[in-house]
Amino acid sequence: MDDDLKKAVNIKLDALGMNFNTFVVMASKQLVAQNRLPFDTTVPQAFDREAAIEELNRMLTISDRELKYNRDQAKPVQQVAEELADYHFD
Repeated sequence: MDDDLKKAVNIKLDALGMNFNTFVVMASKQLVAQNRLPFDTTVPQAFDREAAIEELNRMLTISDRELKYNRDQAKPVQQVAEELADYHFD
């Protein structure tokens, strides 16, 4: 396996919480059990913690005046919480 492919694979596996050896063992067991290649899993969306914190701080510091003129950009706290719940904070 070339270095670029190995790096790309390890990034995806890390996002799934596993290493290369665990993936090979898991895929091998499923190949034997199902008699087919087991490739239905997707990698979760990448999350940029620093960008999220900056955006949250920006949203929290909007002045009352700005909020009055930019209501279309405001979101209820519950909606923001639900959107944040979709991200993986590893």
